[in-house]
Amino acid sequence: MRILKTLALPLTLAFIVGLAWLLNQSIVTTSSSTQADIAVSPWDGLRPEEYAQAAGLLKAVHGDAVMFTRISLRQPEKAVALAWQDGDTAQRGAEVTFLVAGKPRLARLDLTGNRIVSDAPMTGGQPMLSGTGELEPIVVKLSEHADVLAALAKRGVEPGQGICLPRTIGRFFTAQANPARERLLRLDCFNIAGDGALGILPSTNLYARPIEGLAILYNITTDEIIEIKDTRLGNAPPHDLPTGEFNNGTRKVKHVAQSRPDGVNYKMTGSRIDWQGWQFRLRFDPRQGTVINRIGHQTESGFRSVAYEIAMSEMFVPYHDNDPNWFYRAYFDMGEYGFGNLATELQQADCPSHAQYLNVDLHLPDGSPMQSENRICIFEHDPGHPIWRHEEPLLAIVPGLETHQSRRATELVVRMVATIGNYDYYQDYVFGLDGRLRIRLISTGLDATKAVMSADLSDPRAADETATGTLIAPHRLAVNHDHYFSYRIDMDVDGQANNFERHMLRAAKPAAGAPRRGLWEVVPSRIATEKQAQTDMSAKRPAVLLFANEARQNAMGYDTGYQLMMPNVKPLVTPMDETFKRAYFVQKNLWVTRFKRDEIFATGVSTNQSAPWLGLPEYIADNEQLENTDIVGWATMGFHHVPMAEDWPVMPSKVDEIVLKPRNFFDRNPAIDLRD
Repeated sequence: MRILKTLALPLTLAFIVGLAWLLNQSIVTTSSSTQADIAVSPWDGLRPEEYAQAAGLLKAVHGDAVMFTRISLRQPEKAVALAWQDGDTAQRGAEVTFLVAGKPRLARLDLTGNRIVSDAPMTGGQPMLSGTGELEPIVVKLSEHADVLAALAKRGVEPGQGICLPRTIGRFFTAQANPARERLLRLDCFNIAGDGALGILPSTNLYARPIEGLAILYNITTDEIIEIKDTRLGNAPPHDLPTGEFNNGTRKVKHVAQSRPDGVNYKMTGSRIDWQGWQFRLRFDPRQGTVINRIGHQTESGFRSVAYEIAMSEMFVPYHDNDPNWFYRAYFDMGEYGFGNLATELQQADCPSHAQYLNVDLHLPDGSPMQSENRICIFEHDPGHPIWRHEEPLLAIVPGLETHQSRRATELVVRMVATIGNYDYYQDYVFGLDGRLRIRLISTGLDATKAVMSADLSDPRAADETATGTLIAPHRLAVNHDHYFSYRIDMDVDGQANNFERHMLRAAKPAAGAPRRGLWEVVPSRIATEKQAQTDMSAKRPAVLLFANEARQNAMGYDTGYQLMMPNVKPLVTPMDETFKRAYFVQKNLWVTRFKRDEIFATGVSTNQSAPWLGLPEYIADNEQLENTDIVGWATMGFHHVPMAEDWPVMPSKVDEIVLKPRNFFDRNPAIDLRD
């Protein structure tokens, strides 16, 4: 297999920088899946031949001039998938978003039957953007456009020293554009003059050199610049801005390594991974990134399911600045760009030295398959604390009796990294010996900065210029923003008939004369409908959030269940803001819906330039019953990012987690059988 690691020269500077930012992908001319001799399951990601088949079916109808923005697995009905066994022929399907003459369409395909199930215009918004099909050519074209060059020249930026990168426009349209049929972008420009290779800054931190006051609106469909607004030419910051060096460190830390001298504790058979009683399926999706399916525990009595599918559903990053160059910046990184498409090749520091790396199959804009190297790593590690421990000093009076017991807390981690513009995100699924499953999102990378006149807070202009952010370097303002990560968690605790329960913790009312007046109690409550299930987290109203199965009990008679534990992040702005209407999922920490096969994304299928209140608001409109049925949790975590000096020039990693914890699922601590 021949993998193209570099592209032939000569290339324009704009093309080189734009390609690195947009794709960071390895493209192959031919592709083959890992362990291709293993029978495909209903949960496996699409294989190269299936991408080609999907593209061929639609090209046969629409001609060859089709641009595919997303080809993803569409699973069969859950009952069909669960009936599948090793050796069976799996039903295979695909969901496809694509453009015909610039018009967006959504198709669903039966690959097993080699037929189109449905094919219709996409409504509500636009498909994801295509890196190689749309964005890469635009970077080259507009960085060399005469009107753009003239605007840059006014700022003393010579040809080849400026680059303009495309951004999604959100729901802010002009009278010249019809959102129902036209794909729009805004572009912001950067000064990349430097003395490094090919003129690129030695630091490679182009986000440290923004060009302010130049707002470009571009129509992809008609291939034209709609407008160029030059708003700050007379008030431009100096050109000698800090470059944001981060590759010239002098401090050396001795490497602390973990090894696996005895081999690994996991087994990978095709897409299935078995580890210490855990069993799950792993696949990769161009929009969602890593997806895990059929998650559960292999016990003496057989397989016990925990969840059917867990994956990121959407990522929302809104900035809070009404400057003409910033007001539209509210990114839906999954639905607009594709979390999987922007996965980067894992490097030395991304995973432990003993990690196993996996390639993934994706597709090009014409539908042909491509393979990206080393996009997933799998490894075991010791988190540095025991899984359990106890010391009993009173037993020391017995000669020779062991008073201390503890066991190491080995974990299995499945990891990917996506670079989305200036930010880098690690997505981990962490499996524990105690039955816990952690969904972990680690944020790092670069702050998006705004060039301002003030060098520090002593400048009289600083008070106004820092109203929406923090000076993290001279003339560099990092704008306040949020990060929201929505995860779709399709729970199947011991089967599909589950309940969602909210057990409130509240102050008890002791009987008159009781010795204690300050007690608290647990008040169980089963949630009946989708609208009642919307949950706001509050430190003042603590609750145990539980997915349980009343048809199965543990040895003590409790319904088997898994508890959902998550941080509390809520928006600070009105839900009627134009961007937050489209991201209405953030208004609640947790939503619970009745399972439907095609309800996958918190913001709907057509997130780019989307209409308000798509996705979860639509899913709960019928307010279906939730009791003893197949239910799905939609959990949101994240943080409000008030930048600080320590974010410069690169942000320290920030960790957020959702935890699924067994609650009466087992009869005792599942890690009690570990040997020292």
